[in-house]
Amino acid sequence: MEPTKQPTKQPTKRKKKRRRFRSLLFMLFWAMILISFGVLIVHQAGEYNSMHATLLSIEAEIAAEQAELEELQQQLMFFDSDAHVEQLARERLGMIRTYEIVFRNVASGN
Repeated sequence: MEPTKQPTKQPTKRKKKRRRFRSLLFMLFWAMILISFGVLIVHQAGEYNSMHATLLSIEAEIAAEQAELEELQQQLMFFDSDAHVEQLARERLGMIRTYEIVFRNVASGN
């Protein structure tokens, strides 16, 4: 006795269309997810670049402020020094040291 062959079921056109439609939906779903991730990555890269530029700007501003602070500290040290007090006394008050001799130009009337 020979085994009887059962006829293989051929998918009907309707099932083929349904299967094709499902696979198309599946691919469309993954394409949308990939596109969403791509847009998200591009957006985050733009945000990163913007924040990086802001950071560089702030760092440059900090460096300029630190340079100004150093200059102001040097001026403060000079203003607190005896040399500055002596310079002001000579320029504004016309004071001299005890061992110095003042020469005046008689021809100019001073």
